[in-house]
Amino acid sequence: MIRSTRRAVGVIAAAAGVSLALAACSGPTAPADGSATGAPEKATLTVAINPSTQFAPLYYGIQEGIFEEHGLTLEITPQTDIAAIVSGLASGTYDVGFATVVHVVTANANGIPIRAISSIEGQIQADDDGTLTIAAADSGITDFGDLEGKRVATIGLSSHNTLTMRELADRAGADTSTIELVQLPFGQMAAALDSGDVDAAIMQWPFASEALAAGGVELGYNNRELFVDTATTLFNTSQSFIDQNPNTVRAFADAMTESMLGSSENPDAAKAALVDGLGITAEQAETARWNEGGDPALNLTAFETARDLLVKFSTDQSAASALEALDVQTVVWPGALK
Repeated sequence: MIRSTRRAVGVIAAAAGVSLALAACSGPTAPADGSATGAPEKATLTVAINPSTQFAPLYYGIQEGIFEEHGLTLEITPQTDIAAIVSGLASGTYDVGFATVVHVVTANANGIPIRAISSIEGQIQADDDGTLTIAAADSGITDFGDLEGKRVATIGLSSHNTLTMRELADRAGADTSTIELVQLPFGQMAAALDSGDVDAAIMQWPFASEALAAGGVELGYNNRELFVDTATTLFNTSQSFIDQNPNTVRAFADAMTESMLGSSENPDAAKAALVDGLGITAEQAETARWNEGGDPALNLTAFETARDLLVKFSTDQSAASALEALDVQTVVWPGALK
């Protein structure tokens, strides 16, 4: 069962204070190894996502009744600001929410105890067709090195997408400090490329198909280069939620594993589920891309890589020190690790 809601939440800066208050809440203590048995303590979950076709496994699982089989009803809340999702997890506005590995590492380095409990689409493979950077047709940009001094659209100024673009541009010899970032939702990026408002954009499907159809130049798939055989797109919750609802967390993670495997085995059904789930056309759903066949389990590689890149590009010594001191094993619910 699925319900749709829309909510506004505070900014991530307020989340650290909220997390301290939540830590004082009493309730069941989750097993240290992530194991749990019994019915979910909380059966209806508010789940915040940043809508894109990466969520094909989630919507497949809803359509096929997998979450219901695990005793769960999901209320899906679209939210384009991932920092707001992190804040909402810390405050209890959301039970489960999407965030990338970069957001999870950053939040924990800032004292916000959110935990990765599942991938949303599995580990990235060598032929990953997920996040890609596209240059405007008439920009003259042909590779990441050409992004020096250019305007680049990104879903978040401090996002995973931005970090991967910076690293690939740096490797290509660009002075990344000269790149001007423009924060835009995925759905507005193709128009911004076409109008010349930006020179390039870091995009997701199905939105990338519009940009490519207009003559956009594919620079590369960011995660193929940096995060193969590890998962970067995650469902997360707060440590306090895990402590109080260990069976719920286990049920959700198990349902997501089944959904990821099922969507890989039945991609046409998963694409069809996106039509109602995301409110897109059947034609748009046909262009859906996600990590089909990716291992559902998490490992620590993505968290270590993200931490190292965040330190590399940090301009704040205290923030860099906090990142260097972070034990990434503590930011992942043990039941999600392979």
